[in-house]
Amino acid sequence: MSDHELQLQEYRAEVPLAGDDEVERALRRTLAGGRLEAPSPRWSFRRPRVAIAISAAALVLGTGAIAAVAEGPWWQSGAPPVDPQAVVSVARDNMPASVRVADARTVATDGDAALVAVPLDTSGYCLIPALDGRAVFGSSCIYEVRDPASGDADTMETASRPAVDGDAARWIAYGRITDPRAASIDLGAYTVHLVTGGFFLTEIPSDLAQKLGGTANRGSILDSSGHVLRSGCVNWGDPPGTPAGSAHADTTLWIDQPAGACKPQLLPPEPTLELSQAKQLFDVTLTQPYSIWQPGQQIAFEQVPASDGRTCVIATGPGLTPSGENHCGVQAGGPWPSGLPINTETGTQLAHLDGKPVYVFDVSGTVDPRANIARLTLTAGSATAQVSYADGFFFAQLPATTPGPLSGAIPLPAGPWILTGYDSADHEVTHIDLNAQQQAREPH
Repeated sequence: MSDHELQLQEYRAEVPLAGDDEVERALRRTLAGGRLEAPSPRWSFRRPRVAIAISAAALVLGTGAIAAVAEGPWWQSGAPPVDPQAVVSVARDNMPASVRVADARTVATDGDAALVAVPLDTSGYCLIPALDGRAVFGSSCIYEVRDPASGDADTMETASRPAVDGDAARWIAYGRITDPRAASIDLGAYTVHLVTGGFFLTEIPSDLAQKLGGTANRGSILDSSGHVLRSGCVNWGDPPGTPAGSAHADTTLWIDQPAGACKPQLLPPEPTLELSQAKQLFDVTLTQPYSIWQPGQQIAFEQVPASDGRTCVIATGPGLTPSGENHCGVQAGGPWPSGLPINTETGTQLAHLDGKPVYVFDVSGTVDPRANIARLTLTAGSATAQVSYADGFFFAQLPATTPGPLSGAIPLPAGPWILTGYDSADHEVTHIDLNAQQQAREPH
């Protein structure tokens, strides 16, 4: 998987359509801390990913090969997105990068399966797979295509939906090859052709599901003459319904591996949250919009054990059922991974206040227990923000906003906003300039 790839959280069709004021208050993230970058011994809010791959040859499916990257901007043709609400969700979740919602297109179909692509900044893109007109698998984004021929910005994944309510199980493979010479992918079981832009989508035939599930094999990316551009491994992942659960993205389908045996790589099942054992960390009365909630509403942050031994932090409040399967940390007892006393992440949400679009900001994170930090403050000159902190987790909302909407990077309000940790004797332990940190983290 490329360093430039960011797996994004799924927001389903409850998010309103673009143009509705409610869109600007749509779910920025469902749970607290969903964007923390470094895992802590207590909490790491990561989404599991597996990178590997394989491929071979046999049956040929799809239309004539088109090396799409070389044929001009792919968004100049193609149908509108099959699930525009999902495109809105990706745009809201992908700040500060610029997601060009107006250029979103349905770039590939296979029966009622569809793949929507959205341009991101100048060369990046986001992919949103869908079944029956709904984007049930979430989305993934590449921020920048630097070297198309190298494949370091390719996306190749599988996703599955188990049989439910009389509907058959479904299994798809989808992605994009950015090399303009590429025309098809030999997956071993069959070959799939690329369409305009280098995109591909194929529903894996049900009669092959049990044969391919949990296996890996050699594969190739081919040009229009059938010459091999790259060799690698195709990792089919779990077939639909294994492990049982709702629709989900499974595994990365491809990794470059010029030679050698290919070994299957499977994702572990998502943990079950033991909600009956939830421990409340703190309540927060919101001063700015946050997720689906508005200023003045009270929400709670809770610590919840998971079935795999990890600890999760969830946010609960009016109108949102507790969950959090993708917001759990590594098992307790491991070393503090970042080397810093405090791990932080700043959240951004576009909202309407008094009829005007503005960006509101929050900061959340975890604290190394060895740092002996007893309290935290967040200040910018004479301006202060209330920081809630308990059992190694903290959350705060900035009182200032940034006018919007904007394209590209979304700057924090003028500061610098300084997060400072103090010990029990009120001596400073460490401080972080959030403005400088945000600038350093922005994709470029």
